[in-house]
Amino acid sequence: MKPLAQVAKTLGSGLALQAGILLVGVYFQKNAVGAAAIQAAITEFGAGRIGVMWSDPHAPAPSSSAIARRALRGAAFAAALAVVLLVVALLARAASLHMAPQLGILALVNGLLVATLVAVRDELLLRGVILHALRGTLTRAAQLVICGLVAAAASWGSQGGAPLETVLAGLLGVGYAALWMKDRGAWMAWGAHATFHYLMATVTHGAVFDVRIAQGSWAQALW
Repeated sequence: MKPLAQVAKTLGSGLALQAGILLVGVYFQKNAVGAAAIQAAITEFGAGRIGVMWSDPHAPAPSSSAIARRALRGAAFAAALAVVLLVVALLARAASLHMAPQLGILALVNGLLVATLVAVRDELLLRGVILHALRGTLTRAAQLVICGLVAAAASWGSQGGAPLETVLAGLLGVGYAALWMKDRGAWMAWGAHATFHYLMATVTHGAVFDVRIAQGSWAQALW
């Protein structure tokens, strides 16, 4: 079993990394793409120093095509989830779907950049560091629960304690952590995270479609 001191050191490094990320977010709060890019770069460097890898370090280095397949598999899972959630919201009349007044090309490009960079940041920091620290100490189920709690706490801090958003972030955190375990690395979870973020925050948020939420509906946690 991994020594407790080593676990604490890894988690402490992750907390320090998170503090730096938050400072960057405050400083670049008016530039979403710039903030996401710098945060992703800091996280990539910091997580790498901690020992978090995109692929299993004990397995042969994957080819570019293998990496693409892993990311696309995660993207497919996320796209299916987004469609199911949208259909449920429409059937429950919690939301309505409309075409955007015009195709937002710039919004689509910026949204894609932000989604891919945010996915790098959050997957390495909120899942990679946690799973790396806890590997060999707890059961997989316990690690999934902890990843969910960490994701919920991060959302609670950024969303001002909104309960629905916090619960959703926790559930997604568990799902992304499960993909980490299945994939033995970050690529599948990164593909899923980036795709889900892009579809929910950009594609169906005015760039291509516009999902309008019924007042007081639970669907506001999604859009």
